[in-house]
Amino acid sequence: MSKAFQQPLLISSEGDRRWVDAGKPRPSTSRRRDKPQLSCNLCRQKKLRCDRQQPCYNCAGRGLSCIYAQNPDNGAPSSSIGEPQPTLQDRLAHLERLVKVLMPGPSSQSSPNAVTTSGAIGDVMSARIHDNSLVDTSADVRSECGSISATATELPYIGDDHWAAILESISDLKHQVDRDEQTRMDDTIGDDNPYTRRPSPHALLLYGCPRARSREEILSALPPKPAVDRYVSFYFNHLSLAYSVIHSHSFLGEYQKFWEAPFETPIAWIGLLFTIICLSVIASKDNDEIRDKAEDERSRLQIDSYQEKIVQCLILAEYTRTGPHILETMIHYAHIEFAIHPDANTDLWYLFGIVANMAMRMGFHRDARYFKGITPFQAEMQRRIWSSLLMGNIIIAGQVGMPRMISATQYDTAEPRNLTDADLDLVHTGGMTGLPPSRPETEYTPILGVIAMRRIVEALGQISELRAAVTACTYEEVMRADSALQRAADSMPPPMKMKPMAASITDSPHAIMWRLFIGHLFYKGQIMLHQPYMFASATGNIHAYSQETCLDASLNMLEIQGILDEETRPGGQISMMRWRVSLIMNNQFLTATMILCSMLHRGVTLRREEEIKSELRKTRTVWMRGSRNSREAQKAAEAVSFVLCESAGGLSTELFSAGPSGQLLDPFMLDAINREGVCFGEPGLSTDPMETFDCLVLETPAAPSEETPNGNSVVETDLVEPDLDFGDVRI
Repeated sequence: MSKAFQQPLLISSEGDRRWVDAGKPRPSTSRRRDKPQLSCNLCRQKKLRCDRQQPCYNCAGRGLSCIYAQNPDNGAPSSSIGEPQPTLQDRLAHLERLVKVLMPGPSSQSSPNAVTTSGAIGDVMSARIHDNSLVDTSADVRSECGSISATATELPYIGDDHWAAILESISDLKHQVDRDEQTRMDDTIGDDNPYTRRPSPHALLLYGCPRARSREEILSALPPKPAVDRYVSFYFNHLSLAYSVIHSHSFLGEYQKFWEAPFETPIAWIGLLFTIICLSVIASKDNDEIRDKAEDERSRLQIDSYQEKIVQCLILAEYTRTGPHILETMIHYAHIEFAIHPDANTDLWYLFGIVANMAMRMGFHRDARYFKGITPFQAEMQRRIWSSLLMGNIIIAGQVGMPRMISATQYDTAEPRNLTDADLDLVHTGGMTGLPPSRPETEYTPILGVIAMRRIVEALGQISELRAAVTACTYEEVMRADSALQRAADSMPPPMKMKPMAASITDSPHAIMWRLFIGHLFYKGQIMLHQPYMFASATGNIHAYSQETCLDASLNMLEIQGILDEETRPGGQISMMRWRVSLIMNNQFLTATMILCSMLHRGVTLRREEEIKSELRKTRTVWMRGSRNSREAQKAAEAVSFVLCESAGGLSTELFSAGPSGQLLDPFMLDAINREGVCFGEPGLSTDPMETFDCLVLETPAAPSEETPNGNSVVETDLVEPDLDFGDVRI
């Protein structure tokens, strides 16, 4: 006897949709016992081990919603776990289709059968229609408000100069990349290999960890002294953070006292020692090219253990009371969280807020010359630390698309002098009553990079305030900020000015890295300042300078990316600095990539199309290499592939990379082809780039195409919407 089932119905309740079998019969309770579902829906579907947290490890690591089933009583109806759950993309696409149905056409009249809306949807639609009618006469005013992408679990805001906001401005490109990411997650979500797991997305200090039972428990986690000696040596010889936060000779004296009487050492100093060890493990791990998976996993376990001990030390030291060594430990801990997360993380922004407020609570934002009782040595160390915090203020805020936390009107701390740690020894030991004169800026010292960086950062601060203001700035203000940035670049000490790598063969890796980093900050400022005018359509093209400057800065930014990619490999001039080329600089490389993608996609290439394409091909190779560990790199590689394919008008050499591995086919296209079981040249496979991506990557049926003015066909699917403005609120 056949059983008839009704078709699944898509129902909506408080923004959540579930597939249910409306008429599916259930076995009687006498012969069926429901087993309570303890795993979340995703882990149960993919047969993963669920830790039953909220969110669980698998969902948190992939940025997905973690939903647990409501365990019903016997006989109560339940949803079918085996049925496919609609993805977030499907839910968004369905909502967008509903909104389009509700939106009146430009010339249509209301009919008795028309569905009317009120409240929030009506307001959004009227605002959208109003925005589309605006004439763009200056900057892209629609982007000034930034972007809010509301989801079921968070409400994140990003500024309009953030790379993700630029990507969102290209509607079909955003749909392409987002859908690719969802497909990739579905394909890899069952990977339970411990060697490929990613670190927790959360900063341990913000979410808590088990409290240490005693000081003995913390000290027992230290490696043997010979190993600690090697870690400390690596830290002071390879990590530039040492000279901007810690005076090496003072630390070594405290280090010797620690081994003589470890139980009498302040717990905050012990936490500082753990941060030094942890940073050395991270840096040495990244610099070691030949490592097996087991060794890599051991390093990760070490890092996890040291992180826990650092947080335990901070808690025992009552870190909010800002005692000795606490600020230095907090800064190092923030660098650790920064180094282990390949992608931008809002936890780092919150963590830096704690560090910045802690420094101001200790008075570091006011120059020490105003206060009695602060020695010249302490005053100089405060200036070094404050200058480092100003850099973090700009970098971290830019990564999460938020305004900076420290304003120029809030501090008057002077920049540090160009002195070595040996110069400060006489002051520290009492041999001198005041600071020695600053060394000439033609002489490189470990602190010279901090001095040069601060000058650029202060100019970036002016630009950041202009971009973060709720009222649009005038073009005259933009040009004044541009002049200030140029003056800051002109004030760079000679060893910190950009020069070719061939002319840097006798320079130290630290000096080369500082030069590239400062150049990266300069181009970042130009992009922040002039990016709003890239697509402005003013009469007389009064923004030609901004457009050329932004394009040049983006190309130069990606040239720095190429240098870093080449020279940080084994045998390169700065191979020991590879660990620093991570989140600190990648965010702005992403922004430059998205700007070039946007220009090529819109056809606004300023007669430099081939130059843009050439740089995009190079950067795509770099992003492909980093896509294994970074979702942002995956998105960038896919966006570049999409735009190059689109600009080629078909599947041509634009899809092939000339990487050192000899791999010709774009890996993302190859993955899509393998999933679909098709290959290039197969009969019936369209050579149109947009249609190919729809068929292979979006995995949606090909729709009839229409010819565009340039002769390319564009596939229309119900997932593609009109261009969205930067200021749209996404549901």
